[in-house]
Amino acid sequence: MTTADTQTDPIAQAIARHQSGLSAVPEAAAFHAWVAQQRGSWSGLMPGLAQARMGHVDFRSADSAVAAASASMDREGAIRAYEALQQRQGFEMGVGHWMEQRCVYQSSNYASTRLAGAMRDCHLGLDLFAPAGTALRLPLAAEVVVAEVRDIRLDYGGMLVLRHQGPAHPEFFSIWGHLSHASAQRWQPGEQIAAGSEFAQLGDFAENGWWLPHLHLQLCLLRLPDFSDAPGVGEQAFAPVWQDIFPNPAPLLRADDEALRG
Repeated sequence: MTTADTQTDPIAQAIARHQSGLSAVPEAAAFHAWVAQQRGSWSGLMPGLAQARMGHVDFRSADSAVAAASASMDREGAIRAYEALQQRQGFEMGVGHWMEQRCVYQSSNYASTRLAGAMRDCHLGLDLFAPAGTALRLPLAAEVVVAEVRDIRLDYGGMLVLRHQGPAHPEFFSIWGHLSHASAQRWQPGEQIAAGSEFAQLGDFAENGWWLPHLHLQLCLLRLPDFSDAPGVGEQAFAPVWQDIFPNPAPLLRADDEALRG
């Protein structure tokens, strides 16, 4: 990591702070204090989220049928594997864990540019699995920062990045991936979205990067120069830094957030 990197790259600056024994993100403590007062306040994001029986959708091992089918972009195989997992575990909504080290990120696209020889395979958001077309309601007023379609397989498909600012919490950003194309095309940067608005829908395979329909929700405490390139996965070696930059959304989504944790 060069001196130029730490002067221009907020993530490089956060890594340098952590390596110096400081908090990677100075605002992290204030953000977590706010979250502690807001537990479960985002449960209206998706129908049934507050009460649904949750089950882990495992992407850690190639032995996972869902992971194997997803990595090979086998639509029907992924659907069958997910339905079989639901029947075995008896859950209503699947969850992909925050900070999970996953086997599906093994192509050269996921090679680290920060650490020689490392892969970016640590999942920095939280996944909620629900049918394509599921409506999402915004839990907290926001300004649109990015609205785009990333129409590449194993990418986000429809994607939004929103900025949240208010007197009760530090500025933070939310990243919403695997949406329908219309959800991204509906908005323009700079537009305001009111709390409680139905603002997006989950995309199907052809629109969400060719994944099982689900929401990738990721929070970010840094103002990045280009949120279009915000990492959704990172190097395991930098896990403590990622936990500060991209905090766990689970406590906001459910008061009993153990159901969403790894």
